[in-house]
Amino acid sequence: MIKQKINEWWNWLSRKRASRIIRKHLIKKVPRNFELQDGIPPGCILYNIPNDTPCWTVWIPPEDRTRMGDDHIICVSKKSGKVIYDGRA
Repeated sequence: MIKQKINEWWNWLSRKRASRIIRKHLIKKVPRNFELQDGIPPGCILYNIPNDTPCWTVWIPPEDRTRMGDDHIICVSKKSGKVIYDGRA
């Protein structure tokens, strides 16, 4: 019984392998030809990010284009180079 539990535990997915699987999954979800926009798109309100923030923005449409409100936006600060927003629009 103990040997069986050890074998079950040993076959579990490692953190490193899980990380690889998640990266691969995310890469598939992001379109290859996305377009960067200078600043936050007009009419778009992002939580805790002023509209005049100097940044680059990419809009990633939902996989299922029939669903509304599932647009994904990522903003990168022009000053720091860090992602300042990554979420739904």
